[in-house]
Amino acid sequence: MQVILTDHTTDPVNRIGQQAAICYDADTSIDSNIKRASHCKDKGHLMVLRFAYASFNIQGISRVASHQLVRVAHAGILQESQRYVKQSNITFIKPPALINMPNDLQQRWFRALSDCEFIYQDALDHGMKKEDARYILPQSCTTQLNMTGNFQMWRDLLNNRTKPAAQWEVRDVADEIKRLLHSIAPEIF
Repeated sequence: MQVILTDHTTDPVNRIGQQAAICYDADTSIDSNIKRASHCKDKGHLMVLRFAYASFNIQGISRVASHQLVRVAHAGILQESQRYVKQSNITFIKPPALINMPNDLQQRWFRALSDCEFIYQDALDHGMKKEDARYILPQSCTTQLNMTGNFQMWRDLLNNRTKPAAQWEVRDVADEIKRLLHSIAPEIF
């Protein structure tokens, strides 16, 4: 899994505080803006977080994990298409729990993945369209997506997806997004 911060609001905390100043007829010096942005976040006035955004490229996650991310409200998402992109040298995400399973189950698991990849390629070789051949592919196939959203959306996503009850792979993605957002806006994240 790789999460890359590809774009974001320049000086986001200052920008948020500057925009929020209109609500308070307040001073817009940089120090005041930063204090205001932090205060708004702490008091739950999260609407002001809509005035800053961040975009990420997320690679090497399963389609299982991507399906949890694409359901995020108010996010802009573009995902690699199995309909148009030929899946070659397919990589599969293996859940850590598989390590603790009996050897015969692990062997059947890996054989099934290999069989699916072979059948997919064979179907393409016989002229089947990618959009139809993809039906044989498991949800553990890796994918990538570009995801963008405002800071209010990111805080909502992180609130839901960094909890211990979240699925391990999505939690790993959310933890990395949180780390990267903290690096550009520690007062907010």
